[in-house]
Amino acid sequence: ISFHAKPGEVIALMGPTGSGKTSLVNLLPRFYEYEQGSIQLDGVELNEYPREYLRRQIGIVEQEPFLFSRTLRENITYGVGREVSDDEVFAAARAAAVHDVILAFPDGYNTLVGEKGITLSGGQKQRVTIARTILKNPRILILDDSTSAVDTETEQAIRDALQALMRDRTTFIIAHRIQSVMSADQIFVLEKGRITQRGAHRELLKQDGLYKKIYELQARIESEVEAAIADEAGAVVPSAAQPYEPELIPALS
Repeated sequence: ISFHAKPGEVIALMGPTGSGKTSLVNLLPRFYEYEQGSIQLDGVELNEYPREYLRRQIGIVEQEPFLFSRTLRENITYGVGREVSDDEVFAAARAAAVHDVILAFPDGYNTLVGEKGITLSGGQKQRVTIARTILKNPRILILDDSTSAVDTETEQAIRDALQALMRDRTTFIIAHRIQSVMSADQIFVLEKGRITQRGAHRELLKQDGLYKKIYELQARIESEVEAAIADEAGAVVPSAAQPYEPELIPALS
């Protein structure tokens, strides 16, 4: 595996389970050490940076984020490493599309989370984590972009929040959906620990490889779902042979 990520670029990693996507990005914050090869940040080997410094530079938004049994405000400000004003917290929550959700609770930002407090949905937890990452203001982002377990409205809110978070930051996306990677600067398809395809969305569609197969599979499923919905409603749907619009491509975990 060899590549160069420029500042501000979005790098998408796709591939089947066990292909090495998570293992690759976990090297960046030094969750484990590499024994061969070279990984550099600003021309300096990663293992020459203190772990604490690296982890301050890197923000991670996971598919199943963890929240502490504390207030929502404390969860948003956790790990920021400095005093944070209410205005900063509110701004981060607005950018993460979770401010109005928090205000809907009787105690607002002082609402307890966990066993002695409220239980948040998966989408709400993810947006709280995004707000925390916005406050942290990292140079590099690692996103596990899987929203298959949330409803369409929540999915769009999360995507909007992620777009705000990614702006001007180097971002690595562990992608489960073609829709998530279409605008990425570089897309890497991993199979058995190797990059088997690389390029932008349109370039990869011209190649006979796994990326094109995933695209066609998702497009076919989208067509079948639309046909089933229209059939129940008694509507007429376009032929499945017609071209698919990229924004209509569905998601697969």
